[in-house]
Amino acid sequence: MNKSREASQVLEDFSLESVPLTQRKTWINLAVIWIGIAVVMSAIFRGMMIGLGLGKISSVVISYILGEIILIVMMGLTGYIGAKTGFSTPLIANFSFGRIGAIIISLSIALSLIGWFGVQAAFFARTIQFYFKTDFPLPFFSFLCGIVMMIPAIFGIRGLSVLSWMASPFMIVIFLWGLIKMGFHFLPSETLVSLALNHQPDPYPLTLGTAASLVAGGFIVGAITSADIFRYARPRMKDIFLAATLAMLVSAFLHLVGSVLAMNTGVYHERLPELVIDNQYLGLGFIGFLVLLLAQWTTNDSNIYSSVLALNNIFRTKRWIVTIGAGIFASLFAAFGIFERLELFLKILAASIGPIGGIFICDYYILRRLKACDFREKTFSKINYKALGIYLLSFLIGWITSGHPFTIKIFPFSVFAFNGIISSIILYYMVMKIFPEKE
Repeated sequence: MNKSREASQVLEDFSLESVPLTQRKTWINLAVIWIGIAVVMSAIFRGMMIGLGLGKISSVVISYILGEIILIVMMGLTGYIGAKTGFSTPLIANFSFGRIGAIIISLSIALSLIGWFGVQAAFFARTIQFYFKTDFPLPFFSFLCGIVMMIPAIFGIRGLSVLSWMASPFMIVIFLWGLIKMGFHFLPSETLVSLALNHQPDPYPLTLGTAASLVAGGFIVGAITSADIFRYARPRMKDIFLAATLAMLVSAFLHLVGSVLAMNTGVYHERLPELVIDNQYLGLGFIGFLVLLLAQWTTNDSNIYSSVLALNNIFRTKRWIVTIGAGIFASLFAAFGIFERLELFLKILAASIGPIGGIFICDYYILRRLKACDFREKTFSKINYKALGIYLLSFLIGWITSGHPFTIKIFPFSVFAFNGIISSIILYYMVMKIFPEKE
């Protein structure tokens, strides 16, 4: 009987309830999970873009500092809410948005993370194809890679912890060695900027503000949904921020690796597998191949894990069943070419996630509505129209200030995903003060 109960807990992972204090992890354990999530090829992609676009290592480092500070603050504040309540992001959304409103929020989070899973599963497949020089049909192979990558997420936080503990230290050492091997001997700044301008289909970022936006926007979904991991933390603010800082330092390091690689060689980010594996560049061979695969795998399991927590708020069934369904759906995205076609869609979703965190922060730290109630005995309202309306308005503000679909940027130095966060905090506070809830 006890074994059956333990097995059920392993597969369910407290997806619809508060994590008991007896099940909380040390901050070091959670920091390693976050480091595993931060060790992802998309960080190196962004680093390569920024390195070519800015052309100077001093400007590159400043952009990393600006972007990572934004992420540390968001991860710390939203993660602490998860640690205090023990609830996942979708369940916290029930308080701020009501049951129906939280369903919309959960769907937005789930689609964003499922989309990222599909993108990285497709890159996972491409890396294998490059190394083995195979002509295996890419769509079917991308689907198969997605299915394999979702398996650890079926076992929830335990599966993520094991995979991260195994992969993260190895990957960081290898990337550090690669950085030392390449050295800091860069092509002329004019050459790098020219390459950035000539990149197709879109030129790389050429301003410090845009580069910082790229750093922050690339991890904003993880920052806003950090309660999904930090709900397993002991509720100590300094521990939450320390874990977030360590993870973002690793992220900054990977951005630096990408910038150094690009500034040394002038190679675009699409050729990253070749740059890491081929003897012409780093020449890491099988080790480089393994690093690329593990880096994608640890982050992608976090994507599917958090998306399932969001979907569990809509489909009240066993978490492992939802994991399999979401994994298959995300793998189909990979098979249908999401890697090439979904960049604009993912930008829309990234802009839509920021205001969620802003409303959480306002509810907990400023209005103190969430902090003041007995969260575990709270009867959630059907829908909070004020929160939902502010969310949609703030998403629109974030989207407009992103410069899309217009070619002329309205605010070229802004972080478009963060514009929505700031707007949501200010507007939500004003509306809740003008139209307070009835007792």
